[in-house]
Amino acid sequence: MEGGQSKPPPGLRAGREARAQERFAAKAAGPGARADAAGAPAAGLDDGGQGVVRIMPMGAGGGGGETSAAAGAKPMQFSTDPPAVLAGAHEFRYPRHIIGPERDQQSLFDEFMPARIDGFLDGNNVNVMAYGQTGSGKTHTVFGPPGIMAKAGACELGHSVCADYGIFPRGLWAIYERVKAMNAAGAGTSYFLTSSCVELSLMGNLDMLVKSHDERNAERDKGWDRARQGSGPQLDKFSTPPRMYGMVELPMETPDDLLRIFAAIASRNTAGTLMNDSSSRSHCICWLTLFAHDKATDAVRLSRFQFVDLAGSERVKEASGGSENLWAGGTATEGLMTNLSLMMLSKAARDIVASRGKSKSGGKKGGKQKLAHTAGYIGDLVPLLTDSMTGDALTALFVCVSQAPDNVMQSKIALEFGEVFSKLSMGKKQQKEEPRGKIVKELLAKQESNDATLARGVAGKFQAVRMGQQL
Repeated sequence: MEGGQSKPPPGLRAGREARAQERFAAKAAGPGARADAAGAPAAGLDDGGQGVVRIMPMGAGGGGGETSAAAGAKPMQFSTDPPAVLAGAHEFRYPRHIIGPERDQQSLFDEFMPARIDGFLDGNNVNVMAYGQTGSGKTHTVFGPPGIMAKAGACELGHSVCADYGIFPRGLWAIYERVKAMNAAGAGTSYFLTSSCVELSLMGNLDMLVKSHDERNAERDKGWDRARQGSGPQLDKFSTPPRMYGMVELPMETPDDLLRIFAAIASRNTAGTLMNDSSSRSHCICWLTLFAHDKATDAVRLSRFQFVDLAGSERVKEASGGSENLWAGGTATEGLMTNLSLMMLSKAARDIVASRGKSKSGGKKGGKQKLAHTAGYIGDLVPLLTDSMTGDALTALFVCVSQAPDNVMQSKIALEFGEVFSKLSMGKKQQKEEPRGKIVKELLAKQESNDATLARGVAGKFQAVRMGQQL
């Protein structure tokens, strides 16, 4: 039984899929079909960034199922105009954009990132995410092909954008150059940019800059001792929006600072499974934080840009070799916990969509999207993405899928998540300026309170957060 219904016999299922493929092919070949859907974003916020599907080239990754096409089965069908994907017998027509396998990293960046970079520099929070099955191209989309961040961190690729770079290194270089130009212009506002990167994993939250610490940088990094000795980055769910404390924030002042971030990303946890030889075992979040200081009013505005490479969803049995190896090496446990956190993210989106529908059907004016209580969701992922759920952040979601027939069920699950997420409203909420004196006073008061509480040993369940806030 699946979802309360019995599976159709294999022959019947194959017949349904064959008929669905014929209907889909007829639609895709109809009037208006063209090779690519690339083009300028629509005016305003609604550029379709929350309904983007990226199709992995056949034979690249795909969760270990790419060879299934050699048996004669057709790869998963898709159309870029009109945008549509066929997964088994299920047709998805919600995507605003289908990014075909022929599209390169630059074209993806050019279509979706400039408006979000502009919004970030104007004081808005931004979230960009990649979601999908293990091996479907998420890390390639966010960072680039395997090993590229290690090469970039070692300065093997120079101080410029490489053709294989994903949206994060391209975005970081673009924002760094823009901030440098804005400061050089000598206007009434000065800008300060920092970057951090953290893994959310089964073993806890890990600061990747601390993980990648090199003794050659010991003198510069001597202020990181508390981060190395602490309990790792901790989430404060009661901030608005929830935010992480306790990780290193590295100032982006020189090109070499950017390379330090790339080297840190290269330390991310990966493991080989029976499906994929290099599977990400964690959610990787890279933050850019921009401090804008108005010299005339002595006020500061803070905005953040989160680049989120979600861990890949996995079929635990296939990834871990069956029940006899279920807990071997912790691989299956990591896979189960990864799937649980992704399920929580999907549940949060579904809860908001459902509550918004109830509000409208009850005769009341459909109000702002709300996520009732982030504490009700397991893990830190949902709270960190709250402002995308509630429509307060500029957002883009790239659902990455394999073309392989053997992966059709996992592709269908990923596409279903994208369908729910695409129903959320995308908006933006410019962050407010606060007097610099007030910010400093509140930070000093918080530090004094935390020091006193930690010294008494009565910090309770907030001890880890208080320790993180002291850094």
